[in-house]
Amino acid sequence: MDKKKKIKIPKSVLGLRMSIKKFAKKNNIHLKGKGMSKKEKKYAQKRLNKEYSEFAINGLNKAVKILAENPEHKKVEKVKEGVENIILNPEAMKRIAKIYKKNREAYPNLKFFPNMIMNTLVYYSGDSITEEEKEMAKSLDKESLIEFCEKILKKEIKKYKKQGLPDEIAYQMATVIPTTKLFTSNRRWYKKLIMQMYDIAEQQAVDVDAIMQAITKIDKKKYITKKEFLKGFFSEFILQKNTNKNAKFNDTQQELHEGLVERTLVYLNNIKKSKLKEILKQYIKRRKHAEEYKNDTKRVIKFTDHANSNSPYENIKAVVSELIEDNSSNELYLS
Repeated sequence: MDKKKKIKIPKSVLGLRMSIKKFAKKNNIHLKGKGMSKKEKKYAQKRLNKEYSEFAINGLNKAVKILAENPEHKKVEKVKEGVENIILNPEAMKRIAKIYKKNREAYPNLKFFPNMIMNTLVYYSGDSITEEEKEMAKSLDKESLIEFCEKILKKEIKKYKKQGLPDEIAYQMATVIPTTKLFTSNRRWYKKLIMQMYDIAEQQAVDVDAIMQAITKIDKKKYITKKEFLKGFFSEFILQKNTNKNAKFNDTQQELHEGLVERTLVYLNNIKKSKLKEILKQYIKRRKHAEEYKNDTKRVIKFTDHANSNSPYENIKAVVSELIEDNSSNELYLS
């Protein structure tokens, strides 16, 4: 998604940044005042809780869809702030969970919500947060939030488990990729998927084939073909940077990394030469773009290493050689 492309953010989404106090004032809900009886105050509080919760869940249903479809757009920071404001309100989240339970069909986009919830939990459990944020972290009801995520993703988790994934991995995968529709809106979701695999591998071995198979089976309606998914996944994987973090991988992360590199080379070598050339041209283009912003660096696969006479990858060898013959500067980006 182009960061400059216009996106429309509804008032109900921007309004999520409001405090409950401001919401009450805007909607003429008076919680105290001269002459108000206890009964009137109680009724006003009940009305506020109901109206604010309904406002919040309707806003969230739109907000999380915007975040899923436009993860890199410059305007989404305001949307993120609003969503986080609701997550950090445990009482509102409890009421939202109850509303959702009664009529989950009315809020289909909430399947994108758990990703934001988990990101918030990870952020507020970090060591680098401010003192003010540490106070906010104390209000988070982690168990209730995860329980809510499990309710939202009940079907998706079940589908991941059906493909042989353990409970914990099925949950983690469902929070990031609840539907393949994500891949049709923004290629960044391939990167998020890859990062999630490495995060899982920090604790346990990852069955890449089972995960890839599970993803292609997650939807009843096919939003993307298996062929398109694999092309997108491996095209994004070759752009992963070979950083110092890679050198600190534990055994299971290293095993995953080597497995992904091998699968990528096999995939690229087995597709048509014309398709491979198209992928590598796009790879070079994106590296040149990164270079313009002084952000280019070594990538996970050095293609020139697989263009020598001893290489078992005949198609890769041929296409890499062709690209360098076409333009000698390409060797720099394929190295």
